[in-house]
Amino acid sequence: MLLREIRRLFGIFLPEATFPPFFLYNEFMKKYILTLLAFALISQLNAAAETPAQCFGSENQKFIYEKAIATTQNNERITVCLKDFLKSNNPLHIQEALTALQKSNNLSTALPQTANIFKNAKDAPTAFAAASALISVSEELAPYNKAIFNIISSANQEDYKKTLAVVVLASSNAVDSGYTPFLNPALNAEDPVLKAYAASAYALLIPNTKTRFINDIITLYGFDKSFALRAYQNTGLKKKELSSALKTALKNQTEITRLSAAEWIGDIGEKNLLEDLFDLSYDDASTISAAATALASNYDIISPKLRKEMRNKPQTSAAATAVMTYALLGSSAFDDIEKYLQSSNANEQANGARAALSVAEILLDKTPYYKNAQLEEQRLKKLIAPLGKLANRAKDENAKYYAEAATKAIYKLINKPSN
Repeated sequence: MLLREIRRLFGIFLPEATFPPFFLYNEFMKKYILTLLAFALISQLNAAAETPAQCFGSENQKFIYEKAIATTQNNERITVCLKDFLKSNNPLHIQEALTALQKSNNLSTALPQTANIFKNAKDAPTAFAAASALISVSEELAPYNKAIFNIISSANQEDYKKTLAVVVLASSNAVDSGYTPFLNPALNAEDPVLKAYAASAYALLIPNTKTRFINDIITLYGFDKSFALRAYQNTGLKKKELSSALKTALKNQTEITRLSAAEWIGDIGEKNLLEDLFDLSYDDASTISAAATALASNYDIISPKLRKEMRNKPQTSAAATAVMTYALLGSSAFDDIEKYLQSSNANEQANGARAALSVAEILLDKTPYYKNAQLEEQRLKKLIAPLGKLANRAKDENAKYYAEAATKAIYKLINKPSN
């Protein structure tokens, strides 16, 4: 249940397309995903006739979670509005407001309310959202530790909430190993994120657990990098052992674990680890998207391998990952894509056309991805000619199909009504 709520809060969704969104675990896109979340929140509040919705004007909606570029005045106004949401009787509004405050680095201004929400939460998603928010500002929790300790000692609190309380206190170094029994129930929880937080807290409280909790720590990385890194550093594992664990996690049957492993590998940026992202046991869209995101952020390191994988048959996961990576790179990869379209190798032709198609579909999607969509669209138009030539001369069915599909998608983009 918690996992489902977290996925909703973070705006993870998969609209139909040749390639689903590629930004699930990309830091840049998390901000935009949260912006969409804000639009949904505004709509819900308007429908419920709640006054905080009036605080959001069209002139600042797109900056709601872009603190770095929003004006100070807008930030203050937005923060006040989100703090008003915390007073709502609707748990959904509270959870979304907590997430928004956390991601916009404004949670410190709402710490008293957040601690109180955690204390009084009656449902697991709200308790989890509050706990996650408190962990993000662990260095500021000292004034609230007593109230959180009271949750642990209360006979009226459920086990999952006591577990979360210990996790919060562990994040601020306020408890010792004597509190690990409160974590035990969650170590076997069905929800992978709750389990990951409990296991990571355990690793913080008990040094040198080695590989015992490393899989759960990897799972947590996609949701809470800071806490996951702290837990890993306390396990006593060497860098080589972490690399081995990440490679294994890529093959894990739990999707979130695979996605988090791919993100961590991308952040490490080592060639031997990055190359494992082409050898996926699970070729589902989310896993390929996460792998491509990691590869795109390390293009200079992985480009020779990337070009090699473009010669694979389009049906392979390695080719799909390479195509996805080129799509994420956008206009900076258009010269390479054009070369593939003009190649004498049928697989390169098909995969190049598929990359062009994917860029067009990203631009057609309502969710922004590229920093400058207009530039991407203008440069994409220049691929119409080579795509048309490929569609006419290609002997390979895949190359012909993707060239025609890409051309249609680009023309659809050109004729798309302006907002």
